[in-house]
Amino acid sequence: MKILISVCGEGFGHTTRCLAIGEELSKEHEVKFIAYGKSMEYIKRCNFEVFETCPEIKLTGYEGRFDIKGSIFNREHKPTEAIKRELKIVKRYKPDLIIVDCKYSTALIAKLLNIPFYIVTNQNYTRSQDSRRFIVYPVMRFLNIINKRAKGVIVPDLPMPYTICEYNLTILNNLHFVGPLVRYRVEDYWDYEEDEGYILSVIGGFEYRYRILKLLNEISRKRGIKVKMVCGSYEVAEKLRRVKAPNVEIIPLTTNMEDLIRRCSFIVCHGGHSTLMEAISFGKPVITIPDLYHPEQENNSKKIGELKCGIALSHIDLENTLEWAIDEMLSNPVYSRNARRLRELCKFYNGRKNIREMIKRFERENRSEGVTSLLKLSRGGRAVL
Repeated sequence: MKILISVCGEGFGHTTRCLAIGEELSKEHEVKFIAYGKSMEYIKRCNFEVFETCPEIKLTGYEGRFDIKGSIFNREHKPTEAIKRELKIVKRYKPDLIIVDCKYSTALIAKLLNIPFYIVTNQNYTRSQDSRRFIVYPVMRFLNIINKRAKGVIVPDLPMPYTICEYNLTILNNLHFVGPLVRYRVEDYWDYEEDEGYILSVIGGFEYRYRILKLLNEISRKRGIKVKMVCGSYEVAEKLRRVKAPNVEIIPLTTNMEDLIRRCSFIVCHGGHSTLMEAISFGKPVITIPDLYHPEQENNSKKIGELKCGIALSHIDLENTLEWAIDEMLSNPVYSRNARRLRELCKFYNGRKNIREMIKRFERENRSEGVTSLLKLSRGGRAVL
């Protein structure tokens, strides 16, 4: 079977979980990708063939603030251009099945061409009480029209009540909780407890998050705490190198995130869903600092706090809270204990295994439908088995 996986390249989490899907399904099927930018380059380095497209949206922000309006309604990237490119790709490749990770232009094409498709997402609704809801809610209602027409909506998270993205979901009839879809073979390390005593920062390379990295650097200089910073950008890494404290290690990009996560004490991140799934899969607690006015990250962080496997902070008073949160994480064992409990759940809800089983069911149903159609034709005298 020919499977095409289409990836949203805004944030690296979509890419890593799609690679987990691709690696599993390529054992039995032909798998190719649609992607763009750094996401496309990374998938190519993982030895998959990638068709190049363009973004539908572009994440923007400033001084720690996520600009949701500017990200959706931007002049640089338009959904129509992505649809034109992807229509040509799909017609040329002729896949039997399309899997879409938040790249709804490809989902529209699949529906137009009557190709079965699944959607991977950790967000089909967002609880928000401020003015953002006037933008978010209409967009989500439109996307759920597409979600309901998919063969299934795959949520790469634990089932309720342990769902990290709970406050970003509304339940649909075709929603499936498959468990974390993590790029790494975490099961190889489940029997080992590793902690080399450093904080891992995976804040990412967006310029508007630089303030967090700078503050972490200052705390390390003041307290002598070991910090490893994965910047996701050579430009940000170079900027940090000019001021870095002695116990800070600057890592622009890495292909070794698996080792960095499993050996750290805890993770500082912005609350992106895939990073949180990796953290709980390895049993590591987190400090989350969601982008201001980013409802999805804020809701993920809220759930992390409720499950007591991490601490949620705000950009607004970060200078007064980040050092406290680091002390609390180092001194209070409850966060590590609860993170390890979630890791135990991840053993039972294996995302890779569940994706494989889901596609096998799709194949069986598809084959059965094909046989039924031929039998109907045969009875009408137009075809013979």
